[in-house]
Amino acid sequence: MTDIEKLLAIEAIKQLKARYYRFLDTKQWDDLAQVFATDAVFDARQAMSNVSTAVADPGKISETWRNEGREAIIAFIRERTGPASTVHHGHMPEIEIIDADHARGIVAMEDQNRYFGPDGGMTSRLHGWGHYHEEYVREDGAWRIHRSVLTRLRVDLEIFRPTPHP
Repeated sequence: MTDIEKLLAIEAIKQLKARYYRFLDTKQWDDLAQVFATDAVFDARQAMSNVSTAVADPGKISETWRNEGREAIIAFIRERTGPASTVHHGHMPEIEIIDADHARGIVAMEDQNRYFGPDGGMTSRLHGWGHYHEEYVREDGAWRIHRSVLTRLRVDLEIFRPTPHP
């Protein structure tokens, strides 16, 4: 690949990751599915390892927070974030082009997630900082996420008592 082709690939991958965040936060599940390769792996088992409050069942996180295949990944993300108000930001992408169809990268991230009960009252709030460690593949002429591992350096988790509905 020429230097220009590499720069164009890097920019395409940056745009891919930007779409990932936007589709995630706007709950556009069908569009979000298209950022992943058909045989993608999404591993969020380390996403809660630095939480500032005890997690109810860390063992369950280890078992269920790794998903293979586009459909399983979207089902997992939708279940975890669908009912929440979320804001995700990506920063400072480090992308290495391996060849014309493969790349890898690390993208710093910050997210804020607010979860609500049936009465509309906030039940918990999560603020996290970390990194996505990723592999990308060009599939059907478009760059897609082939493997994504979310790690967090810090997670601030606040759990509130649900407010009883009058």
